[in-house]
Amino acid sequence: MSHDNDHSSSERSLERLNEVRAFIEASKRSAEKLDEMQADAEKSLGKLNEVVFEDAFEITGHGKFNHLVLLTCGMIMLNVSMESVGMSYVITAAECELGLTSEHKGLVNAAAFIGIISTSFLWGYLGDRCGRRAVMLPAMVASSAFSIASSFSTNVWMLLVLRFFTGCLVSASSATVYAYLGEMHTSSRRAAAIAWGSAFISFSFMILPGLAWLIIPGKWSFLLFGFNMVPWRVFIWSWCAPGLVAAVALLWLPESPRYLLASSGPEKALPILAKMYAYNKNSREANYPVERIVTGSLDTSKSGGFVGAIKNFSLLFRPPLLRCVFISHTLMFAIFMLSSGLYVWVPDILNSMLRSTSGDSITICQIIHDKFESARNLTLSGPQGPCQSEVAVRVFPISMGMGAVFAVTYLAIGVFIGRIGRKTLYSSIMVVCGLATVGAAFVPQGGAATALLILALCSGCAASILAAIAVDVFPTCLRAMAMCVMYMVGRTGAAVGSNLLGATLDMHCQLAFSVFGIFSAGSTLLIIFWPKPERIREEMEQRGLSY
Repeated sequence: MSHDNDHSSSERSLERLNEVRAFIEASKRSAEKLDEMQADAEKSLGKLNEVVFEDAFEITGHGKFNHLVLLTCGMIMLNVSMESVGMSYVITAAECELGLTSEHKGLVNAAAFIGIISTSFLWGYLGDRCGRRAVMLPAMVASSAFSIASSFSTNVWMLLVLRFFTGCLVSASSATVYAYLGEMHTSSRRAAAIAWGSAFISFSFMILPGLAWLIIPGKWSFLLFGFNMVPWRVFIWSWCAPGLVAAVALLWLPESPRYLLASSGPEKALPILAKMYAYNKNSREANYPVERIVTGSLDTSKSGGFVGAIKNFSLLFRPPLLRCVFISHTLMFAIFMLSSGLYVWVPDILNSMLRSTSGDSITICQIIHDKFESARNLTLSGPQGPCQSEVAVRVFPISMGMGAVFAVTYLAIGVFIGRIGRKTLYSSIMVVCGLATVGAAFVPQGGAATALLILALCSGCAASILAAIAVDVFPTCLRAMAMCVMYMVGRTGAAVGSNLLGATLDMHCQLAFSVFGIFSAGSTLLIIFWPKPERIREEMEQRGLSY
């Protein structure tokens, strides 16, 4: 009996021991499972904090930072436009003081464009090698200095040289700003940002004639450092302000994160994205949730120095980018030839129309021909009285009205570019403006001719649409170069247009207007052959180039 009790007691003890062992083992397994779960959670969190660049950019949001970038780039575009076409208001007022002939006026109008053209490749190279912001900031300050210096010109050649150097420096911002503005926005907002930023160009067509209206008709003068300052000289000072304001804003704004990603790697781009996030979200940079940017391949835009830049540049002239370059550059030439080439003559043409005594039933071309004929007769008849270079004051409100039309057109582009489509909107504007150019030369009524002339000049608004179309197909390491060369070709069109009109307005006015209009409208056929950006991007990314 005693033996049986001992045996059952031992069995119970053994069972309890086994239960304790099983509990301990179960606890261990639970602890191990918990550790595994915690490790998995940490691993998952780490994966969330390691994202590709486009997703990291999206997380920064869209807010105050982007609005400041848009405002600054808009001011830069305003400065470029005012420096490029401001002399068109000066040449009539300075005609007597500097002894300007029709050929001189064409050269003065074209001088800034020639400066822009001759240095575009250099600035494109520097923009891709040194950075967008690093190029634009000092160039804007220097261009303002040369522009102010040009106001002290004592003869036409001094004015030409100083306007040329001003153009050389303005060139740094004229196209690089599109690369900078595009790279500071997500791909979905890029086209609209460029369109809204370009609207500032239209403001120059209201601000310039407004300032001219206030300043140029004045009869005052004053001495500065022993130099007699008359109104047209002070007028030149006034258009330098936007560039200086933009330069101050760029002191605070950072370099493009897309450029830094391509040139220096994700470690340099990440702090810029954190700054954008903090400013947009009213938060701190430390709260930016991305800790690391994952990238498959980086293009080396700085490798090889100038030789590397030439190698990169050569990609623009090989498939698949060759077709994009040919189409975009030809179209930009047509836009600038019509809009800028014609615009620099518009104040002079309007001045001739408003001072004409021939009545309303006469074409623009006949009025211009009569002016040239009158000038030739005065020259042949020998010495006359003192030279008269008075500007018809009605030119200025008409020019401001033109600016208002441009502003409405740019704002409409910003609203409709995402709904109608970039290519359709571009083609529609250029066809209508081309036909209006032809009509302006043949309509025998001053008011209607002026309206058609203003409509023709709206072709300049199409440049922002073309920039939005083109900027998507070029890789980061080529974008500034490609945009600079495209605008270089555009400015070549402006210089060609300005001088062509200067040489033909007298004897072949209607033919010149017709050629300009038909070429501009007909060039839109090229947009049919524009390739799909996705296909270009895929092919270039396979070669190791990032977007």
